[in-house]
Amino acid sequence: MERQLRDLTSAANKAPALDEIQRGDVVIGEGGQLRAETPDGKRVLAVGQTPREDWGTILGRQDGTQALAVGVDRTAHDAQMIRLFSRSGEAIVMDDPWADGYLGRPALPIPWQPTPGWTTASKAKSGTVSWYAATRIQCPVLHLITETHAPAGATASVVLECSTGDGYEEWETWTAVGGRAGAWTTHTVTRPMHGISHFTHVTWRIRHRVSKGAGRITTHVIGAYQRNTLAKDEVPKAPGEEGEGGEPK
Repeated sequence: MERQLRDLTSAANKAPALDEIQRGDVVIGEGGQLRAETPDGKRVLAVGQTPREDWGTILGRQDGTQALAVGVDRTAHDAQMIRLFSRSGEAIVMDDPWADGYLGRPALPIPWQPTPGWTTASKAKSGTVSWYAATRIQCPVLHLITETHAPAGATASVVLECSTGDGYEEWETWTAVGGRAGAWTTHTVTRPMHGISHFTHVTWRIRHRVSKGAGRITTHVIGAYQRNTLAKDEVPKAPGEEGEGGEPK
């Protein structure tokens, strides 16, 4: 009996350390996490159910700051976003929280080029093309800021149009009124990319004309970019779901 006890004790002491898996899977199910931490308790890896009760993966830096996350965000219908974080905790790269299939961050600038018609006295109903832009769609929302000058007693009509290769459609129209002394009017367009899938090549143009009075009008593009959605109602409609003028049906 004593010899058998010694043999069992010796065998237990010779058992391999459980720090290596040669074959098979490790399953984390029904709650819990697989975690890796620094000696002072800073998390650098967590896989499994998160404190927000979804399932995902977290990668951290050795100082404990979060670097990459899949999931861990229940603020947008359990979107299971992929997010890359700066050392200060800001999400600097991510897919969109509401619009599936689109980039969320970073926001991407859209360069615009003026034409000789950026200033005109034309009253033609077709208008004069003043600015062009072209890009591939990455983010789901367009943000465009313009300003238009109309001389005293005149009104300028401005229209933004978009094309994906099969003709232009009207996206938005607005006016600039010169008043008694002439004036600049700033206008901002914020619009989901209705009917445009991710990575589609898109061309925009701005047309303007003198719709009332006389004199030269001028339109400037101050800036433009594509950005993430801020709410569910900014999700673009899928191709075929948008109505006339690209608006949702």
